[in-house]
Amino acid sequence: METEINDLRHAITQLVNSPYISFADVKKQKNIMGVYMIYDQFDSLMYIGSTNKFNVRFGTDLRHESTHTLMKKLITLQVHLDRATAQDHFSNHYKYKVHICYNKREAEALEHLAIWILNPKYNK
Repeated sequence: METEINDLRHAITQLVNSPYISFADVKKQKNIMGVYMIYDQFDSLMYIGSTNKFNVRFGTDLRHESTHTLMKKLITLQVHLDRATAQDHFSNHYKYKVHICYNKREAEALEHLAIWILNPKYNK
């Protein structure tokens, strides 16, 4: 168990300290599993999630309120008044950090730990 705890400690440190990347760069990660963090244009952490296919999550899921919780919250809470404005922010204004995981269990553990420690605004 100590090994798993140390692995998670190392993974969250890598995730938090990784450089920002663009929406397009995240979307290029085909069929890769991992955890992602979304930051607004003011470098405030908005959301932490996990996926088993970055290209699908960032290709279609994040663009519709019916397929992603964050999009629904941004529209419902009137952070963005409509889907088009929110989509523009995802593509052109928000920043991302990602950590590639080896399996679903690791991704879920890292996601939950990161949410618990970092307390992003829209994961509540």
